[in-house]
Amino acid sequence: MAWTVTLEIVDCNVTSTLLSGAAIFDGANTWFTDANGQLIYVVVDDFITAVIVKISHPSTTVTAAHGYIQKNYTISKTNNGTIQTVCLNPAPEPEIGTGEPIECFIVSATTGSSESVEVNHLRNLRDQVSAASRLGAQLIDVIYDEYFQFSPGIAAELQENAFAKGAVLKAIVRPLLAWYSLAGKLALEKADQKVVDQATQEVLNACPRHLGKFPIISLLEAIRAEETLPANTPSFLLKFAPRIQEAARFPFASWAILDPLVRAWRSATGHLDVVDEVGQWLASAPLEELNPPSDSESLDAELGVLAGFLDFRPMARPQLGERLLAAWPDAALELERAGLVS
Repeated sequence: MAWTVTLEIVDCNVTSTLLSGAAIFDGANTWFTDANGQLIYVVVDDFITAVIVKISHPSTTVTAAHGYIQKNYTISKTNNGTIQTVCLNPAPEPEIGTGEPIECFIVSATTGSSESVEVNHLRNLRDQVSAASRLGAQLIDVIYDEYFQFSPGIAAELQENAFAKGAVLKAIVRPLLAWYSLAGKLALEKADQKVVDQATQEVLNACPRHLGKFPIISLLEAIRAEETLPANTPSFLLKFAPRIQEAARFPFASWAILDPLVRAWRSATGHLDVVDEVGQWLASAPLEELNPPSDSESLDAELGVLAGFLDFRPMARPQLGERLLAAWPDAALELERAGLVS
């Protein structure tokens, strides 16, 4: 005979705050709490008397801007038919640019450590962008807030599937890291041609044509367009499809993750100009959704930095400038001075 326990997840600091979307992972499957912060957990096998679950939540609320600390909780048959309230403690909020760790769940899961070379490289790049631009720091914050909505569940499932972990590392993580590295060298470091050429080749090498028979671009395009996945999608990816498609609905995370992935794989398989693709990607950053500095002097400085990011591809500046002008019409003069509009 089956037994059930209703889990109610709340904020430890503000117990009236019900945490919808909290992930409940029992070692095999992951479920999420509803709008009331609750999940009815059903145990079909009557011989099972207890289940240990991992509870996590990537909140974007005021009380926990960067999520909650994961907690293990034992669901017991003796609590059959009851509501068990579990509170999560807010995680400490890292300060942008200080080097404090921000969780890169999927990269950590695929590389085996939250302190791997790859994760630390991402943190360093984040700090460079944040130190150079206030708008860049805001953009990173919003990207992470969206990323935390879906990445813990994906990372938890990857931990249980070694094959999927390796495939995601090869098809997604390594191409993204190579892409970000090239973008950093172009926009931040103003690297010389030799360094840029090497970083460009690393992007191409990270997207090898021999990576199985499945066309990765077809999958990425289908995910981004919220279309039915190709019939030859590997079974392990079908399991992750709902989560990945959920991630594609977040506009900032989609720009930061799916867009460069598609561009990287297209560049490698279609012989595109990778540097030009990076320029187009940077120019499409959804900065118009953010609030610009309120005073003219700060806005001038900020727009000058943004224009400087595109020194390697000045022709891409109008793509960014026209969108900013439409969103910030009062900033027309500052945008013109920065060379983002004519």
